[in-house]
This record gives sequence, structure tokens and C-alpha cells, in this order.
Amino acid sequence: MSSAVSAWPSDDPDRLPRVSGVLKSAALLLLAFAALALVACGGDEDREEKNAYVREVNAAQAEFAQTVTTVSERITEKSSSRQDRRTLEQFQTAIDDVVTDLRRIKVPGAVDTEHDQLVKAMSGFGSDIRGAITALRNPTEQNIQEARKTITTATQTVNVRIDAAIAAINSKLSQS
Repeated sequence: MSSAVSAWPSDDPDRLPRVSGVLKSAALLLLAFAALALVACGGDEDREEKNAYVREVNAAQAEFAQTVTTVSERITEKSSSRQDRRTLEQFQTAIDDVVTDLRRIKVPGAVDTEHDQLVKAMSGFGSDIRGAITALRNPTEQNIQEARKTITTATQTVNVRIDAAIAAINSKLSQS
């Protein structure tokens, strides 16, 4: 057995490695949208459209962050691999929900491309998590290690992509 596997509870050798920190960091990423200042430049109609956009994105990220925080707390040292897989599936549902919410938002033309980047980042993250869940349905040592690697890599990738999308949105909203 590899050293990573031996660190898991011996009564459940195919237990999902602790991922609550990974899930919480993903939630914190979208919390960065809370820093998206309401834009006060442009004409009244333009400003209102931008403000509405910011409010809707903030609402989507707040709901996502709350759900992920709640869900991620369910993965503990004492939870079984089955419970951990269920928790990861609930996280997947939260990702799918925020992607749906983001797609429903009326996006100002000035940030259409940047908003698409945000949606693609989250939907790609969802695809990666879905792959990890699939691997964990047959919890061999190799599949568990792959799932752990997938979750870690996916979170690092989504961090970069969301940061870039947020920066681009902030830049465009402040310019127009």
C-alpha cells in the first residue's frame, strides 16, 4: 500500500481522501465576486444594467458558497467512503446549480466574453469532479489516487481560471 493510502482509517481502506479543504477553497473563490464593486460609471440605464449583473452574480456565488461550506463539512475523519462519495455528489450538484444560475444571468455586453470564461471555468470544474465521482464508484487504490489527483488539479485549475475571469470582469466594468 502507498503511504497516502495507509494514512486513511484502516477500517475503510478505500475511503476518499479528505477533500473538505479543497471544496472550501473552491467556495472561497466565488466569494471573491463579493468584492465586485457596484459600477457607478456610464449612463443611468447602463449603470443599472451593470449593477443588476453584479447583484445576480453575487447572489449566485453566495448561494454556491453557502452550499459548498455546508456540504464540505460532511467529510470527516469518521465518514465512510460511501458518505464521502455522496458528499462529493452533493458538491457536484452545487457546481451544476451555480453554472445554471450563471447562465441565466443577463450579462452586459461589455463583459459577455469574460462572463463566458467564468461559466466555462465552473462547468469544466464540474466535469472534472464528475470524473472523480465516477472513479470512486469502483474504489480501487489506483482509482482513489486518481480521484484525489483529479480533485486537487481541478481545484488549482479553476482557481486560476476564476481569478482571470474576475479580474477581466472587474476591468471591463470599471472601464465602460
